[in-house]
Amino acid sequence: MHTRLFYGTIQAGKEQEALQVLNEFVDHVKQLRGCLLAQLLQNSNEIVGISTWATKEDLAAYADGEVARELFTRIMPLFMGRPTVRSYEVKRSLSEQTVTKPGMSGIG
Repeated sequence: MHTRLFYGTIQAGKEQEALQVLNEFVDHVKQLRGCLLAQLLQNSNEIVGISTWATKEDLAAYADGEVARELFTRIMPLFMGRPTVRSYEVKRSLSEQTVTKPGMSGIG
């Protein structure tokens, strides 16, 4: 398994628009082959997107694909600076089920 973290800071006054884009993105990512988990985390104007993939190849297909390019194109004008993205190999995971809050979606 491999996990990709996406994080950045939303510009003042752009929160609603940014969250709409990011929530749409979470829905798209979860539909992609190999995506096991997609989450969107928020603390004030800071955003973290987490996506976990079955294989390194699935992650690479996503990272090099149209969905990731579209996210960066749409989110860049709403963030302060360029979002940071890092990918990691999962060495251990104990989670066996997705926890969701009613009316919320998870990211990647």
